[in-house]
Amino acid sequence: MQKFKLLIISIFFIIPSSMYGIVGFGLNVIQDGMKLDGYVAEDIPGVTLEAYEMEGAPVGAGGYFFIDLSGWAIEVELNAVGGEYSFEFSNNTFVLPKTPFGWARGTTAITLKKNIADLSIPVLAKTAISVGVGTSKHVSTPRASVDMVKGIIGDDLLNADASNLEEDLIDYLKENLNEASGIHAQLGLRFKLLMLDTHLNFRYNIAENVYDGSDGYTEIQFKIGMGF
Repeated sequence: MQKFKLLIISIFFIIPSSMYGIVGFGLNVIQDGMKLDGYVAEDIPGVTLEAYEMEGAPVGAGGYFFIDLSGWAIEVELNAVGGEYSFEFSNNTFVLPKTPFGWARGTTAITLKKNIADLSIPVLAKTAISVGVGTSKHVSTPRASVDMVKGIIGDDLLNADASNLEEDLIDYLKENLNEASGIHAQLGLRFKLLMLDTHLNFRYNIAENVYDGSDGYTEIQFKIGMGF
């Protein structure tokens, strides 16, 4: 019985020192590799309608939980990413000057990961290259467009009353979110930094219209957490 107790205690000490951790959680910092392009409505005499390209790529944060055993890991994450673009409109009755509008996406994802190679990097302990695949669900705000403005003020863009356009657009964006499901693949670098379990991932997502008119987008994730 005494030997059995010693064996159990030894397992608890040996397993954490030989793996990253059986379960864990952490925070995620994200930058998308894509941004909304500019959009100009043409061939509408007397009407100006333009959505400007985002100045920078959207950024965000989130959290994740993982179950890890012998190099395989199942990871569940929830992320929110946002950016800003400008929009302007004018017709015979109203002028909306260049005005900032927000864009955002929320994503939940499940990823199956596998360490495929161990590396030796000074300062960093237990460094490994990983690959992963998974599924994801996305919700994002649409970009202001001709069809959107027509849905708010009517088809006669030249003469319609657009005095409440800014407020109406904000309400429309909130109430008409784009929803998409997709898959993703990623390549990552995983390492121990002091007591922290750290990941740097490059991910490609296949999902329609998360960014208007696009079939997919890339993102870079920096994750830092703890395993137990």
